[in-house]
Amino acid sequence: MLPLDHLPFQTGDLDALAQAFRTLGFVVSPRGAYTSPEAPGANWPNQSVFLRKGWFDLLHSPQAGAEAPVSPGAGLFLAEDLDHAAGSLEGFRTRPSYRLERRWKHDLGLPSEVFALFEIAERISPLALAVIQHHYPCHDTLAAWFDHPNTAEEVAGLIFGSAEPGPMAERAACHLDISGFRYWEGRRFTAAFGHCEPQVALRIRVGSLNKARAVFDIAGIAFVETTEGLHLTPPLPLACGFQFFQGLPT
Repeated sequence: MLPLDHLPFQTGDLDALAQAFRTLGFVVSPRGAYTSPEAPGANWPNQSVFLRKGWFDLLHSPQAGAEAPVSPGAGLFLAEDLDHAAGSLEGFRTRPSYRLERRWKHDLGLPSEVFALFEIAERISPLALAVIQHHYPCHDTLAAWFDHPNTAEEVAGLIFGSAEPGPMAERAACHLDISGFRYWEGRRFTAAFGHCEPQVALRIRVGSLNKARAVFDIAGIAFVETTEGLHLTPPLPLACGFQFFQGLPT
């Protein structure tokens, strides 16, 4: 069973996106960039948010408008061996694998991080899914990047509003840990997160809801609190909801 590894966000304004995550109480890495042996000369600037389990990849996309709303574009699942993972997904349509290497803009005395991944062409969830192989925690990270003022510890899953699992979800659940995916009726989603388009929210496990609540109060971010946790619509350019919860998920 492959665990959820990370969620990528593409934006035309990387600085604004990074600041939105900081406002939510996340520590954001310095700037870096990806290169690929399959695309000589290409360079994809990025920053990242690393949790104890899972991370966010903030990617600059020249094709995206600077003020365009941003939400996760896919879900990637972590494999120890990409070839073995591909073999276990026999019968699923997949796209050719490719490689990436990440280096930070300024030398921090850390090795680069190397990735190999492939996309799954089947519809499993409202978001496209992929499988990625790399080390986690990444070799190119510093311990301080994992300690967030909001005490975030895990990217626990996603909530989709007005949507249903894809036709291949049941089969995929034998190989990908999609147990953290939730499907809510549209009105329930809007009541918790406001008007997000598309209706998708991130589920974040924290060490202390009290500390997370304090971060949001200081930042002036309104939230809806229920027995399931804190639900909020984040600052622009983010256009997805966030659920912060403590302890075991409901």
